[in-house]
Amino acid sequence: MKSYFLFILTLLFLSPQLSSAQPPWKEHGKLEISNDGHYIQHSDRTPFLWIGDTGWGMIQQLTREEVDQYLDNRQALGFTVIQTVAHWSPHGGGIDRSPDNAQNAYGHRPFTGEEKSPNTSEPLLVEGGDRNSVNDYWDHADYIVEAVKKRNMYLALLPCWASQLVTGTGEYTAEEAKLYGNFLGERYGNEPNIIWVLGGDTKAQFEAYDKRQKYSEYDFRSVYRAMAEGIVNGTTGQAPTWNEEHSAWDEVFFTYHPNGDYPYGSSQWFHEDAWQDANGVEVWKEVHDVFRAMLDDYQIQDPVKPSLFLEGSYEYGTYGHECGWITPVKVRRQFYHTFFAGGAGHTYGAAPIWAMRGSEGDYNCGYTWQQALDFPGAFQVADIGKQFLIDHRWHEWIPNGSVISGVGSGESLKTAVTTRSNDKALVYFSNNSYTRVKNILGNDAEAYWFYPRNGQIEKADQFKKDESRVMAPPEKWEDAILVMQITD
Repeated sequence: MKSYFLFILTLLFLSPQLSSAQPPWKEHGKLEISNDGHYIQHSDRTPFLWIGDTGWGMIQQLTREEVDQYLDNRQALGFTVIQTVAHWSPHGGGIDRSPDNAQNAYGHRPFTGEEKSPNTSEPLLVEGGDRNSVNDYWDHADYIVEAVKKRNMYLALLPCWASQLVTGTGEYTAEEAKLYGNFLGERYGNEPNIIWVLGGDTKAQFEAYDKRQKYSEYDFRSVYRAMAEGIVNGTTGQAPTWNEEHSAWDEVFFTYHPNGDYPYGSSQWFHEDAWQDANGVEVWKEVHDVFRAMLDDYQIQDPVKPSLFLEGSYEYGTYGHECGWITPVKVRRQFYHTFFAGGAGHTYGAAPIWAMRGSEGDYNCGYTWQQALDFPGAFQVADIGKQFLIDHRWHEWIPNGSVISGVGSGESLKTAVTTRSNDKALVYFSNNSYTRVKNILGNDAEAYWFYPRNGQIEKADQFKKDESRVMAPPEKWEDAILVMQITD
């Protein structure tokens, strides 16, 4: 543990040098969908690896100094995307939910109207300020957009937290959503690092299959489609409709953040919409649903679209269990299940960070968000995991269950991929248990074990062509990846 913290301190010390690197949008171009439809790439065809962090409350909750502290840490660790909310409905952190037109850290509200009833078609703008001289809510948002950009990270920006503000209180009609989207598009649409994420922990449509359920049926798809139309209009000056194939949609990148009930993801409502580039998945506390949720999206055809894992179970989260129920190994399982199911990106989260509020309550277990910056799962995902994916050409992975038999379930799930060129096969062991592994690469293959906890590598015996044998990770490893590869 001591060496881990020394490493983090070294990265933070070097962060000014990191920030001087060429931004990916300048070096490789804007984001688009790959030819096979399964991952995101830049316009020069360089794959884009989405390794996100959930800082939902950043714009509404933090001062500029706190924003810099948070972003410096996340940049140093290796995160490529920060997820946050422009119009946040503050909750979590052991504090009661704030009003829908809540003040930010400087006492500024996002909209005209009353504290509990914002006029969401009229952002509250005060003349005389800018991102360096905060005069209103949106000046501060400008500072944050620039702060993320200068650290060479992407900002996955949710216009609003829709579970409260659309599904809950109905603050946005379709007309208001379009006007607000236009405002955001005009203000931020030409920032090269903005990725738009509609929704916010909610289903766009819900049809009760059992009328005895306590949840009412609803359909808010028109609100999100109108918001997308507003954003693209504000960005490009053009006005395509949500279901119209149009070049203007190529100028913006959209996904949608649902809530965590399997099988509900954005593919349920928007997969064929022209505006949505990538599907979004969230599982919340259902840590064992990650693989099947992502694999379901991977298998959708006509059209094929990438799928992003946008929120899971937070490190050190409780979810009705004891403090720390979501341990680092449970964080790693979610991460690797995403990519072994063909996912295009994964977002990590720490329980005390997402709300960026107090240290009380079941979610935070006494930790402040500043203390939670050093939780080990973040390093294991954004540094160790990210480098492993890059080294092993994650964008060429194809889920392939024929590599293994006895896949198990839950904590003992085993998943496998082969590369498109069929020169590698990888098996993720979610815990330390056995399964039978077969070399299907068509030639003899070298093999080794990789420990996702610390990056340790241990050599395994060579696999002969078509050889099959029972395998388990090295002793005392919590999880592991077996790599088989053909070498010349």
